[in-house]
Amino acid sequence: MQINLNLDSFWESKKKVSLWERLFRRNKTINKALTTPEIIGKKCQGLVLQNQNLKSFLFSTDMALIENNDADAILAVYPFPPSPKIIKTLIDFAGKPIVCGVGGGQTKGKKSVEMAIYAEEAGAAGIIVNIPFENKDIKKIREKISLPIIATVTSSYYNFLKGKIDAGVTVFHVSGGANTSKIVKEISDKFPNFPVMATGGKSLESIQESINSGSRAIVLSPPSNKDLFKTVMDKYRKTFG
Repeated sequence: MQINLNLDSFWESKKKVSLWERLFRRNKTINKALTTPEIIGKKCQGLVLQNQNLKSFLFSTDMALIENNDADAILAVYPFPPSPKIIKTLIDFAGKPIVCGVGGGQTKGKKSVEMAIYAEEAGAAGIIVNIPFENKDIKKIREKISLPIIATVTSSYYNFLKGKIDAGVTVFHVSGGANTSKIVKEISDKFPNFPVMATGGKSLESIQESINSGSRAIVLSPPSNKDLFKTVMDKYRKTFG
């Protein structure tokens, strides 16, 4: 089922399924309710995690949304302390690579190290830390795990970024609001070939700008359950009301 949102949203984009895919790729699920914009698959270089080249990440821990979208991977970050039960459940359920949040403003130090170790043992594709996370704690995690460490950043200050790279960060995730593409470009200029992924924003134009600036992968925020139900209920009211 394809959900057509009554929103100015890139999730309205429908992928064209070629005859080749219909005939010879039957083992791959390609018809999902929420489809990622084609531009991501065509234009992004991708990030290699778990020997897979990943171009699109869904920013969600909602199992229904995870099940019904075709993003390459899941970015599992939430504004609470990291939970082993959530980490294990999402990894077992998703059927695609999971990048787990293990620290930020609330969680740091020993707890973050423990969560990073657990995420690796559970089968995560990588871990991510939020902006306030200190470099000393990144170093502690780097000493304990071999997974990629992604750091969310909102600025392109050289010393700030260099400190994170030296601590063990392997990918930057830029989440700079309206300045995202500008920050991606500045990071790419200062640290050529260093992997960068970016939050996609709310439009195809913002996704295109981030890709053009050097983002190798795009993080997509899904529509809310409220918006999805509004679309469905509006249709039902018109049809059965």
